[in-house]
Amino acid sequence: MITISQKSLKLIKNLFILVWILGSCAYGFEHFQMKNTNGTIIELRLALTKAEHTQGLSGLKPQQFSDSQGLLFVNSEMGQRRFWMPDTYFNLDIIFLDKDLKIVGIEKNVPAHPGKHEPPTIYKTETYLAQFILETKAGSAFSKNLKINDQLKFIGLTSLSEIALKTRPRL
Repeated sequence: MITISQKSLKLIKNLFILVWILGSCAYGFEHFQMKNTNGTIIELRLALTKAEHTQGLSGLKPQQFSDSQGLLFVNSEMGQRRFWMPDTYFNLDIIFLDKDLKIVGIEKNVPAHPGKHEPPTIYKTETYLAQFILETKAGSAFSKNLKINDQLKFIGLTSLSEIALKTRPRL
């Protein structure tokens, strides 16, 4: 029969807790949400890299992205932002946010365009001074009643400002 001392059990338990904490803080495992002024919450995917920004929701079919999800494009600082949607298969609401997650621009029901070169011309948003851009399915419960100057809330173990700092390009 194998016996484990109380001290060994405590050490093993503490190691499991440490591994769990470290794992939850990694972006790949951390769970992010956003809450609007009405209390509606969506699950977030984060687009952090240039490649993730370029990819966006291109290529996803409607059943691969639910009405209760959003894609948050994270930039390290405020800047002029303009979006277009090549190779998309469902209409989007695109919400432009400042550094404090206040809405500075909204474009609703932006038309899908399943392709990159086929007519009609791919829709391009206006240009907004923003740090973050949130894409949701058009008319979702989350985005349906949003308006300019609404304040959104980011929910996650790691703050959005910490995440944005890590996206700063290295010189």
